[in-house]
Amino acid sequence: MSDICNLTYNALQKKNNSITPLIHSEQMCVSGHSWGPGVRSYYVIHYVISGKGVFYSGTNKYELRKGQLFVIFPGTIVKYQADESEPWHYIWVTFYGDEAKGILSDIGLTYQNPVININNASEVVNTLRKMPQERGTNISENLLFTAKLYEFMSLLAANKNEEVKNENVYLETAIRYIKANYHKELSVEQVAAHAGISRKYLFAIFKKAYSVSVKDYITSYRIEKAKEFLLDKNLPIGNIAYSVGYNDQMTFSKMFKLKTGFSPSEFRLKNHF
Repeated sequence: MSDICNLTYNALQKKNNSITPLIHSEQMCVSGHSWGPGVRSYYVIHYVISGKGVFYSGTNKYELRKGQLFVIFPGTIVKYQADESEPWHYIWVTFYGDEAKGILSDIGLTYQNPVININNASEVVNTLRKMPQERGTNISENLLFTAKLYEFMSLLAANKNEEVKNENVYLETAIRYIKANYHKELSVEQVAAHAGISRKYLFAIFKKAYSVSVKDYITSYRIEKAKEFLLDKNLPIGNIAYSVGYNDQMTFSKMFKLKTGFSPSEFRLKNHF
């Protein structure tokens, strides 16, 4: 391992515009296995083959599963941990180079959004598995390693063509989670973590799709469900408030009136027939 560390250190001292691979490996993690919080001086890409885990990048948290890929950017404080019951099995590669950031950005991977779903999974895994384990002194293996890394990047670029589809998947996943959990305490962070994306990216796709923030979407959905419950005159308003995620009836009544122009009682009276 010391040889690999020395190799990595020496390689990083050299000016290099192209992407240069350093180490590649595959790991079946034990329950709860973790790394960090810490930083890397190079790029690391992990692809989750099976299982699940949690990835923290900066202030964002991502709950990751099979078919997702995450990137550690140089200088970013990160932590990642395998699930206790279903620890992940991933394959990873480290690399450096001045053009790496631009290529990753074109693929859709940035500091702000370091996670993507992979649609061409079998091709990605096969290409990664054909990489040499580490960069060394053998020019033939080093050229193969570099070629396979660029091939891997080309597959990620092809995956980028599915970006709109992926965006819709994230959106649908978030909405399903909201509809299944609107009745209890629910934060935007929880929704973003479930969808496997950052809060900022989740906000962006909700704004694009519905012209509202995630928080406003949750509130509006709760009020719509409350309207349905209010049509049943036998349901106490306090129970309805609790059923749509409000522990305090007064807070619920204020929000209901803000959104509808009526208090819950006025709405029930207006719609009673």
